[in-house]
Amino acid sequence: MTSTKRLVKDWQVVRDKIEAYSWAANIASKVKVETDWWAAHYEDDPAQIAGWGHNYFCSHCFSPLVFDAAKPDVHPCSKCGILHHDSAVTEAWTASYRSRASVQVFHAAVLYNLHGDQIYMDFIRKVLSFYSDHLSTFKVRTPAGFEGVFTGINLTDAVAICWMLNGMELVREQLTDAELERYKEHFFIPMAQFLHITPGGTPNISCWMKSALGMIGLYFNEREWCLRAADGVEGIERQLAEGLLPQGFWYESSFHYHFYCAEGLTYYAAFCELYDYDFSEFTESIRKMYRYPLKYAFPNGKLPSPNDGWPLLSFANYAHQYEWIRNIYDEAPYRYALAQCYDEEEFAGKASDDNVYLNFGGLPRLLYGTNWRKELEETERKLQKSLAPPRISHYDGDIHYCMLQNESTSVFLKYGFVIREHSHADIMNFELFVKDQLLSRDIANSGYGSELFREWQRKSVAHNTIMVDQLNQPNRPSGKLLDFNAELNSVKVEADDVYPGVKFGRELKLSSEGLHDEFSVWMTEEDGQIHTFDWLFHCEGELSCELPLEPTQLLGETDGYQLMQELRSCTTDEDWEITWVLPDKRLTLSMAGSPNTTVYTFKGCEHRADLMRYGVMVRRSGSEATYRADYRVELL
Repeated sequence: MTSTKRLVKDWQVVRDKIEAYSWAANIASKVKVETDWWAAHYEDDPAQIAGWGHNYFCSHCFSPLVFDAAKPDVHPCSKCGILHHDSAVTEAWTASYRSRASVQVFHAAVLYNLHGDQIYMDFIRKVLSFYSDHLSTFKVRTPAGFEGVFTGINLTDAVAICWMLNGMELVREQLTDAELERYKEHFFIPMAQFLHITPGGTPNISCWMKSALGMIGLYFNEREWCLRAADGVEGIERQLAEGLLPQGFWYESSFHYHFYCAEGLTYYAAFCELYDYDFSEFTESIRKMYRYPLKYAFPNGKLPSPNDGWPLLSFANYAHQYEWIRNIYDEAPYRYALAQCYDEEEFAGKASDDNVYLNFGGLPRLLYGTNWRKELEETERKLQKSLAPPRISHYDGDIHYCMLQNESTSVFLKYGFVIREHSHADIMNFELFVKDQLLSRDIANSGYGSELFREWQRKSVAHNTIMVDQLNQPNRPSGKLLDFNAELNSVKVEADDVYPGVKFGRELKLSSEGLHDEFSVWMTEEDGQIHTFDWLFHCEGELSCELPLEPTQLLGETDGYQLMQELRSCTTDEDWEITWVLPDKRLTLSMAGSPNTTVYTFKGCEHRADLMRYGVMVRRSGSEATYRADYRVELL
């Protein structure tokens, strides 16, 4: 049974956008150049082993390598330029090649509808035939428990299938019944069986796999696969019941994984709408997932980066998803998010003053979008009110997040964990946004295979938290909200057993004067030992300090201490302060004195080895310690 609805309702409307808007012409031109290359040069070899995409990072500076589909043996670092030749990198390249070829099926389908050129249908048939002819012969080499069939891991297999089916939906009338039967029997049904019985390894992967399974069922009108996608140990119903928290956030506690989980589900939701498949509990959950991030985004559209997830993310990173979801379910929050995603049209095709590429979007904007910022302004003008989320303090006790806000400042606090997976050892870490900039941010992570990720980014030392006895925080307690006052912009939290027998408590209060912070650590039972407590804070800017700091040696060889650079220290019992100076503002940290305090300053990596920022570490000892600090920002 084919659908009477369409993923793209009117192709002439898309053509009209290309004629009317420079951003649309820019997107169409870029996609055509890229896809024309694939259509002319696509060749794959079933003997090539597909590996793990996270190996496509530089082993020297941990930056991503430069993928070139035309050069399977050339893998330069995007930052330092070093060439890599090892088998793990080559296999990661193969995985990326197949994944990208699968996405190009969707791109080719779009271009066929716009231009009618047969080369796009030829390319689509070539990719689908390659997978259908060789499915049983593919080999992969990936981490145990995540093995896929043709693109490396189970996740990328599912993603590839979703994109191929989206493309096939756009050109269904061009594929003969015999072709569809061949692709179905030799590729999609065997992959459906794999997706049904194979564990995902992590919950977001399971959601992608079951979404791909459901899309197969709808496209080929074998709806028993939709039932299997919904039911079962890793079915969508159970994943959402266990993983989607009441306010609408995904329990892996990362905005990256929240959106990544939502993405696969979004394409299945689009198919459910196309094929009139009633799965209302699922589709309402998806809508809620896209509303949620608006509550915790910083005013410039940047998102917090707790736990695993790529750094410096914003709504713009997920513009394609918001275009898809708004096309299915048109809601005001989605329109507001899209208004934060793109650069102004008048800058189309140009570079900004600092040579940063401007974002005009991709195919989803061309297919479904418009000039969202202007639309938002017109809507606000008609309603005579701002549609921006209110700048008020709020919290979500289910995911252990709190956002304190006033007109100039936002403070994002993560005070507990739901699950250990994808977590960082950083209870009560906070991020500080002032005026238009994240001054103290969670650096998230680079590729999972990198030493920088293992030894720094995931460790307590790289976060605004406390370490005990120079050890990484071993436990992931849930955290307790003791007090919250939206009017006073204050929150008080605690966590038990951060270390065995060690309790943390933190109280933050935001005012027009700045941020006041009291962070305490204590033993729940007297053990008669003297413990070392290291309080940490990291910030952007150049350091300015009048303390009598002197160079000092490394503080340890493990748990991130070995990666601290330019260490300096002094001992003081008095109140003290340190300032981070930026081009248009400066942040001053003031801390109340305490006997036998040692203040350390250092440089630590961000999400790349070549990006550094200054941190301060405050060491005290005993059976307990309380750090009283104030953060004050002055605009220059």
